[in-house]
Amino acid sequence: MNRVRIVISYNGQWEQLPNGSQRFVGSDNKGMYVSKNMTYEELVAIVHTIVKYDVNKFNVDLASVSIVPGSTCRTFIRNNDDVQFMLGEDRVIPQVCVSLTQRTPGDVIGNDIPPPENTQQFGSFSGSNQLYPQRSFAESGENMCGVPPVAVDQVVEPQFGDVFGCRIEQYHEVDNEANNEQVDDLENVDEERTQIQTQGRHVQGVSCTVPNMPETSEVRHNITVSDSDNTITWVIPGADSYSFGIGRSSTLATQEPTCMIYKGQFFPSKKDLKRLVSLFSMRENFEWKVKRSNKTTLHLVCIIDNCTWKLRAVRRDEGTYFQVRSFVNQHSCPLEEVYRRHRQASAVIIGEVIAPRLQQHDGRLMRPKDIIADMKTMYGIQVMYSKAHDALQYALSLTYGTHEESFKFLPSFAYVLEQQNPGTITDLQCADDDTFLYFFMSLGSSIRGFRRCMRPVIAVDGTHLKGRFGGTMFVATAQDGNEQVYPIAFGYGDSENNLSWEWFLECLRGALGHIDDLVFISDLHASIEAGISKVFPYATHTICCWHFGENMKKRFHRKDVADIMDSAARTYSEFNYNRHMEELHRLHKGAFEFAIAAGPHKWSRVHCPQRRYRLMTTNVAECINSCLKFARQLPMMTLAEFIRNMLQKWFHDRHAAARSMRHQLTDAAHLVILKRVEKCNYMTVNPVDWNIFSVKLKGNQWTLTYT
Repeated sequence: MNRVRIVISYNGQWEQLPNGSQRFVGSDNKGMYVSKNMTYEELVAIVHTIVKYDVNKFNVDLASVSIVPGSTCRTFIRNNDDVQFMLGEDRVIPQVCVSLTQRTPGDVIGNDIPPPENTQQFGSFSGSNQLYPQRSFAESGENMCGVPPVAVDQVVEPQFGDVFGCRIEQYHEVDNEANNEQVDDLENVDEERTQIQTQGRHVQGVSCTVPNMPETSEVRHNITVSDSDNTITWVIPGADSYSFGIGRSSTLATQEPTCMIYKGQFFPSKKDLKRLVSLFSMRENFEWKVKRSNKTTLHLVCIIDNCTWKLRAVRRDEGTYFQVRSFVNQHSCPLEEVYRRHRQASAVIIGEVIAPRLQQHDGRLMRPKDIIADMKTMYGIQVMYSKAHDALQYALSLTYGTHEESFKFLPSFAYVLEQQNPGTITDLQCADDDTFLYFFMSLGSSIRGFRRCMRPVIAVDGTHLKGRFGGTMFVATAQDGNEQVYPIAFGYGDSENNLSWEWFLECLRGALGHIDDLVFISDLHASIEAGISKVFPYATHTICCWHFGENMKKRFHRKDVADIMDSAARTYSEFNYNRHMEELHRLHKGAFEFAIAAGPHKWSRVHCPQRRYRLMTTNVAECINSCLKFARQLPMMTLAEFIRNMLQKWFHDRHAAARSMRHQLTDAAHLVILKRVEKCNYMTVNPVDWNIFSVKLKGNQWTLTYT
């Protein structure tokens, strides 16, 4: 007899008896038949089917009651040997006692449910097919940078555990689960567009009330993470350019999916089985249809009548596993009768195939026409543009998460970011109907570095987000002593308007506090000027001389007047400023009056009430926008994590470069001094007094006084 009876006991607890014995009391029980050769993985799958516990929230402990002389004791079940020991005990019916314990944030999901040995047959698919979630780089606990830590402000990667996983949308395939019901071929899901239409800019259902977080004065956001059957690890696009050792998730293979099918093969569900058969048929250039499908059986045949190719699989016991019972991989149909429509090449299947190659070698994301070319090369399949577009959207959601779920994870992301990076400031604003409005983040290392070391000049700018819901990203950036971009804060909102800019600047003021002699540089957007005058009344607002010159060029259709204005804006001396303005007046009186009306204190270095140093444009902010060119089309939380990861790389590299500098000044400042020393060789300097000198150069003479 190959089958034995067991009892699954759950919803109970272990009790210690006075004689030292242990028993499982207060439980619900279910009896069933199982194979004598049942493995630990199969037992766990059976338990999960019966108890229906949430693997994201609970760990499961399995044990049996063993009879020893004089008492009974609890024997844990943790591997195949333990299962065989339980089934082999001399008793009437073996009992499996199930205990659930609440997961802690550091637990890795899926540790208590190891995958079966044949999982690798479908493990090379995309993340949505993964039965057991893989550990992300955030969960590994390893030194991500691969270098010894240094005693400086660092950006720390949030250790999310299961919080950082995202739930992807389910793209349903048509399937009839009615018992013993004949099913026609309804598998061509490619006929149904999976693209989601967007209505407006706001996402409905983004709850700002959330989980059970540790109580602290800094906690401002909560969120309930919904459950799903599938879990993937988000992958950051372009991470190879900005981070150490972050590749794509191990669930997204870089090679083509494995398409091996054989008799006796196990699949965690019917859906996984049909997915692999679809890939197999694409590889072998034939199509199949469903002859019979119900809760326990799946029978597939070739689409050509009377062909010998067929596959039959049945469900194992009470679980969800399906096993291939018969597989005839021989076709008797004429090749000329095989259809080339490839009904199994749905947008979902194609999306899973191209997901590992979403980003091309040149750094750009794939386009629908790239997918059409790849499918023609790989499988000889002609894909319509609409299907390629849907496949691309599905692959993006599969790899980087969906936009809807990303908004739901923002509060948890903000909380962990603040906990892992002391001094970090985040703010999430929602409307009365729980729709997303604004998100702000400024890393603690950026705040401390700016307050301690940076020149008090901040460039602010806004740029469009290119994701499904659009919106605007706000950036506040400075420049460090080595003339490098120094990001301070990032914000996300609906558009550039008075309310959004005022909110972003208020968050920035809350993060930085009061800064003496503060100067802002921006383009000519009226909302920025209005927000700065209201939120930072003590600061000086200036405009980017490049934007001002472009505005003048478009207004007067004269490039020469814009060049003269730029020279007047950048000069350090009043004499040269007057000379350039006289030339501008001579060339175009209207342009001269336009520049004066705009206010020389706004665009001229000489007339600025505070020091602008070398920052005359918003190039430092534009540089950030360029670095985030592709990331700006990703879901909100993925974009925020990309920025955190990018800043971690930047700060690490700059600290390493600073430690290797041999001069008291930075390399950029040292280079400026060298150029000025070289110019001094052509000057004649005569002392007039102990602190007064006469300097002559090419017929010009100046008097310098040192105080």
